[in-house]
Amino acid sequence: MPRGKLRKVCPQCGGTRTKRHSILVLKKVTLEGVEPRGVQRWYCNDCKKAFTPAHADSGTSKYALEVRERAVMLYFDQGASYRAVARELGRLGIRVDGKRCWRMVQQMSANCKAPWEASVELKPPQWSGWIAVDGDSLPIGRIRESVLLGVDLRVLDIPHAILAEGEDVENGLHYFLVLKQIGYPFRGVVSDGDPGIEAAVKLVCPGIPHQLCVKHFADGIHRYLRYEFDYRFGNQKEIERFEEPVKKCLYAKDIALAQTHLKRIRADLVYHRLGFSGVIGMLEQQWNRLTAHFHYPGLMRTSHTAEVIIRKLDRRINAMDGFASHDTAWNPLKMLVMHTRFRVLTDCRGPRRLLNGLSPLQLAGIDAQNMNWIRFSQKSQQSSERNS
Repeated sequence: MPRGKLRKVCPQCGGTRTKRHSILVLKKVTLEGVEPRGVQRWYCNDCKKAFTPAHADSGTSKYALEVRERAVMLYFDQGASYRAVARELGRLGIRVDGKRCWRMVQQMSANCKAPWEASVELKPPQWSGWIAVDGDSLPIGRIRESVLLGVDLRVLDIPHAILAEGEDVENGLHYFLVLKQIGYPFRGVVSDGDPGIEAAVKLVCPGIPHQLCVKHFADGIHRYLRYEFDYRFGNQKEIERFEEPVKKCLYAKDIALAQTHLKRIRADLVYHRLGFSGVIGMLEQQWNRLTAHFHYPGLMRTSHTAEVIIRKLDRRINAMDGFASHDTAWNPLKMLVMHTRFRVLTDCRGPRRLLNGLSPLQLAGIDAQNMNWIRFSQKSQQSSERNS
């Protein structure tokens, strides 16, 4: 590479005719103590002045990579606040305040790989192809954006996640196209019935089974009936009587029992007299998607798996300070997703309790036990140094 491309731009006049000038000796803070570090100074042949690159003489650059990694570990692994991180570093003899810890975490997070980049690099061989996709809104400044992610139903890995303006068709299409490009082996999708996700599945993965979350469907019916009938006509008892067989139908153990409950609902003339025919028609219209899990054992009847992951992310995100921009929200979210993929599972219950003790990436066939997740998360060490 030509040497000229490595020259710095003069901050005084903007000139590019610069050359190396001298070495400025500064302090570098490590876990073992303070060490001297050399910073390259430059000389501008246009304005005849020497200068030091802005990132080299201030900010978190005086803290060694191991110190910044310790701050990230305390913040994400132990769930500490920025002030608590500062106190822990203080016990190690590193004097730093909460604001400086925030800068360390933000700068490491800015250099974190996106979930799809990590998936491309790791290439997990044991993704099941059955994926639950869900989203959640996140306040950023005066607007709200949407976190959209998918969770593999068998290994609980998160192959891809985005922070977008909303859960519309365009963002849903972008999400599924990236999933397809990174090699995710689509076999079936579970979603809450969002129109953007539904349209994207039809365009990107035509023909695969698409399970509509029965919990979201039941909640939607409940809200509709309460608004249309309860508050207007006072039919609370009739609504409760109608909702009970609907839930039995949606949560039946097999397709035959579900069909039996559906026939009973159709045959009850009281429901039609009360005006519930439209809801019954909606149930019949969505029947194939509500019962897809009976025909494809890899599917689940709800998107609960993705919702649990989102709730865990929410608890950590809500504990953070308010986000002023898209980047200040997306950067720590990338690190949270990376941490979740490497974190050992401990709270699985029922049939999934056998997954405890392994991380989602290990379940997906990656030997992640001896990997340093923080160092792996960084796009490159050189980029990390430049960002600092």
